[in-house]
Amino acid sequence: MAGAASVCLLGLMLITFADVVGRYFFNAPLVFTVEIVELGMGLMLFFGLAMTTLNRGHISVDLITGFLPLYARVWLASFSALIAVIFLGLITWRLWDRAMNFMSDGLATQILFLPVAPVVFVMAIAAGITTVFAVYLLLHPSSKL
Repeated sequence: MAGAASVCLLGLMLITFADVVGRYFFNAPLVFTVEIVELGMGLMLFFGLAMTTLNRGHISVDLITGFLPLYARVWLASFSALIAVIFLGLITWRLWDRAMNFMSDGLATQILFLPVAPVVFVMAIAAGITTVFAVYLLLHPSSKL
């Protein structure tokens, strides 16, 4: 997942670089840059979300948890993992539903006419993998509490 996110980021950087060079040095920007960046950002976000979830890298504020006993910290970690499972499951379900709608409607980008559904299906699969990681975290509370 980190490799896929890195490839997306590299592609986004290269296309943005080419667009900036074309725009400012040759007065010929790439007209399709916005479409590619929109699709690539969605992919990069969900690939990165999976690795961030698995590595417990989400932002958290621990002002009070340091004063709580271990059982309370484990309970809070389990509760937050449960909330993550619920929300990520909803996101996965809605992304899959949207991809099915996009596929049946034949939605495509405006300039390159790229179909949007395959990208949203990949985003849904990445969100599903993230949900599986969140379930793992729910079943295995952190030893770093």
